[in-house]
Amino acid sequence: MIIITDPSINNLILFPKTEQYYEEELTRFLRTEQYSDALQLLTFLLQFPTVDPHKAEQWEALRNWLYTMYPESMFAMTPMEEDPEEESDLLRQYIQEKTTDDGTFALKLLNMLNDGTLEQQVNALEQLAFIDQSSVSERVKEWLCEKPRHPHIQFKALQALKQMGERGFIEFPKNGEKILVEIEETPLCPEDFPSRIRDMIRRVGDISEISQPDFVYFAKQTWQEFLAYAYGTSIYTDLQKVEEGAVDVWASALHAILQEKLFGAVNREELLDNYGIVDSMKLQWKRANLVLQTFVKQFNPDPS
Repeated sequence: MIIITDPSINNLILFPKTEQYYEEELTRFLRTEQYSDALQLLTFLLQFPTVDPHKAEQWEALRNWLYTMYPESMFAMTPMEEDPEEESDLLRQYIQEKTTDDGTFALKLLNMLNDGTLEQQVNALEQLAFIDQSSVSERVKEWLCEKPRHPHIQFKALQALKQMGERGFIEFPKNGEKILVEIEETPLCPEDFPSRIRDMIRRVGDISEISQPDFVYFAKQTWQEFLAYAYGTSIYTDLQKVEEGAVDVWASALHAILQEKLFGAVNREELLDNYGIVDSMKLQWKRANLVLQTFVKQFNPDPS
């Protein structure tokens, strides 16, 4: 999750369809026990000065309740101010102490990985990544390879294995096919992705920062989910090989998908013009748009 704190947000309003989307996201975070994400989203929404006072009061009450009931979620929001390496060292030290004090700690995490909710599985993997036991990493490998799972959690498993010091190729089922990846090549943060892939989301920010500075919040979140969905597949291979002009193709295709989802409609010709998409690029644009539509429909189905 990414918090936007831009002074220009004071001049913006939340459109009804945008607000509806964010509230659906908030409900999903609460249902799946993603409390730190829920807190960050509430903090973001409460920045808008034009929100209905009754609605803002409800959001503020919910945020205070989360602070009270799940205080650890508040600390999960602060690492942006911390040195990532220092934070990682502290977490490693904490996990090592827990493992020493409780001989069954690793087993408890593995059981959570097997039986927990998606959020619990993510938490388990984030802690297992700091347990230096070959038997643990082997169990994570077996878990990853045994059956198809949500791409988000599969990507988290690859990151955990890399942090455990695992190397070499691993094959597992994903998106209806068997894929083969090198564990050590797995990006651990957005900055680890190839520059062209990072440029795609930067381009969305460049285009939207003046008229819709809040738009990039949703765009970054969706782009990271898409990269987890695509990682290791032919889609990701193609993204790595794109020429410079394709940055605008993918960025504008993502922008169009999100614009329609948030606002219910998109002026496609105006959008393509803003991104400099000429006729010779439109076939490539349609392909990118189709890939993103497939991703959105698979993981964010329309309830209607």
